[in-house]
Amino acid sequence: MIMVFFSLNRWLITGNLSLFVGSMLFMISDSVLAINKFTKKFISAEFILLTTYYLAQILIIYSVKFVS
Repeated sequence: MIMVFFSLNRWLITGNLSLFVGSMLFMISDSVLAINKFTKKFISAEFILLTTYYLAQILIIYSVKFVS
């Protein structure tokens, strides 16, 4: 959550949207991981988890390397 708040602040100040979207995707991947592990397992969890995780990493790297 803290990462999302800081990236929202950076987006509002600098216009760096890729960091905000990446942090939101990272939060979604962590949420899917927790739900799948601790509450109820579901079939598409692994696909959602890996897709959101890798997209988040790509966007965060992009925001640091190319936008800053």
